[in-house]
Amino acid sequence: MMSEQPKSNYDKFNWWLRNNKITASLIIFGVIVIALSTFTEAAKNLLDLIDLKKRPDINGEWKAEVTYDWPNANYSETFIFEGEGEELRGTASFLKIDRVITEGELTKNEIHFTTKTRESSSWDEGNSAEVLHHYFGIIDSDKINFTMLTEGGYSTHVPIKFTAQRVTK
Repeated sequence: MMSEQPKSNYDKFNWWLRNNKITASLIIFGVIVIALSTFTEAAKNLLDLIDLKKRPDINGEWKAEVTYDWPNANYSETFIFEGEGEELRGTASFLKIDRVITEGELTKNEIHFTTKTRESSSWDEGNSAEVLHHYFGIIDSDKINFTMLTEGGYSTHVPIKFTAQRVTK
């Protein structure tokens, strides 16, 4: 008895797969490999979006031209960053003098730290006041857009905005 020939393309393809088991197995295996590869890449991309604690690559030296809020106050400042995870250590210069970074923290694209200086006044001889400089930055590849807020001391200051650039060796 003769088997009936399939009429539609779908029926022809099904008939061919049923009669070519090795080829059918290879096609199924290929589809599974492609599906797993696509899922793995999609899952990795999703986890990268969710992983807010991923440390940006900022360790090293950075430079910025900073104009402070008093006359003729344009300085080249240097920042040295180091650390792992959310921890941030290093130095940040203020008026070209290196200051130790305290309370440093780093998240996905934000950097926060504080430095301390002493400020003296001509009318309060022999005394000085502690000044805190709070830095808040947004990391954008090889630049960091900073805002620096100054707290304490004998005078008030407006927020200072500047951009630091990575120093490439």
